[in-house]
Amino acid sequence: MTTYTVTPSQDSIKPQIPEEKLPGSARAVLDILENHEPRTFSEISGQVEWAPRTVRNALRRLIEEGFVVRKFNFTDARQVYYMRP
Repeated sequence: MTTYTVTPSQDSIKPQIPEEKLPGSARAVLDILENHEPRTFSEISGQVEWAPRTVRNALRRLIEEGFVVRKFNFTDARQVYYMRP
């Protein structure tokens, strides 16, 4: 399992590719996160009817491309938040 950490400079990362070139699953996850509210993996996967692996891959791609950041959840260390920078 890959572990991602957020560094202070990651908040200022600009996406390298246009949003239109993302796969459909990544664009749908991006739409869920559009209001810049932090969401957990469970909240995101509960809004789509895909396998958890598809949601994980979409989030991974969005993090790599700079569209989404991963934040530590201080209220429950077992979960993390995903949000738009």
